[in-house]
Amino acid sequence: MLPSDSMNSRFNRAPTRNHLSLGPALFGIFLAGCAPSLATLQPAHVAPKGHVQATAGMEIGIPTGTIIRAVDAGQTLEDAARNRQLTDDEKWQLFDAGVNLVVSPLSVGQHFAAAYTFVDRAEVQIRNAGGGWRLGGRYQVIRREDGPFDLVVGFGVARATNPIPLGDALPVLNASDFRRWTIDLPVMMGTSRSWFRVWAGPKALYSRFDTRLTLTLFDNTVEEASFEGHAYYFGGQGGLAFGYRYVFFAVELTLGQLIGSATASTTLATPRRGTDISGFVIYPAFALIGEF
Repeated sequence: MLPSDSMNSRFNRAPTRNHLSLGPALFGIFLAGCAPSLATLQPAHVAPKGHVQATAGMEIGIPTGTIIRAVDAGQTLEDAARNRQLTDDEKWQLFDAGVNLVVSPLSVGQHFAAAYTFVDRAEVQIRNAGGGWRLGGRYQVIRREDGPFDLVVGFGVARATNPIPLGDALPVLNASDFRRWTIDLPVMMGTSRSWFRVWAGPKALYSRFDTRLTLTLFDNTVEEASFEGHAYYFGGQGGLAFGYRYVFFAVELTLGQLIGSATASTTLATPRRGTDISGFVIYPAFALIGEF
């Protein structure tokens, strides 16, 4: 399979990036990438029976660690590929950079959710965030009226299939057939008053994914890799909201350690190899929260 003439033309016109920092290179996928949603954007209480809690906001994923090193190395190798043939090990490094971008990209996305309290202390929620849909629920273990604070525990399952564009960061790579399942376990402690809400607690997620990457080099070499892997997120989050009675403006910050790996099957001479996708993720979010 050969790339089209238009693709060759695009590659030949592309400037080298020997002195380009990672930030501008990733900015192109900042608006399009969809990392797993780490936000909760719910206070530490369940609405009264028969009431709805609705949320509309934005969340931002900022990965650090392995992804920065992997993508930086990938960009250096992409520049080198303009002048020489790459070894299989160097092609693997490009695949490593690509799967890091797919699994944990620098991203910004919407957060829309609605929760309904069908019985006292228990709610069900549907949410669109992180490039997919999540169905979950929460149960209020402790009420502030009965104890010193509110305490809720939750569980959710999400599925995402949105493709991740890599062209602005690594034009030689293309991602397709992306699928991700995520299970999350939020625990929130806090308190609510008529004009403010505050909450904090641990957050744990497990994510399983698979995707296909195609590497098209400037010498018309085409290689493919099929990745599947898993990731664990462990961290904590806290939020604060101000408003009055029914509508509140909320800000939330999640800090999480990503521990994960992926295994690929490729068309290279060494067909299988593992990739480390670990790193630290900073995840701010903000939203309007209404309770009706």
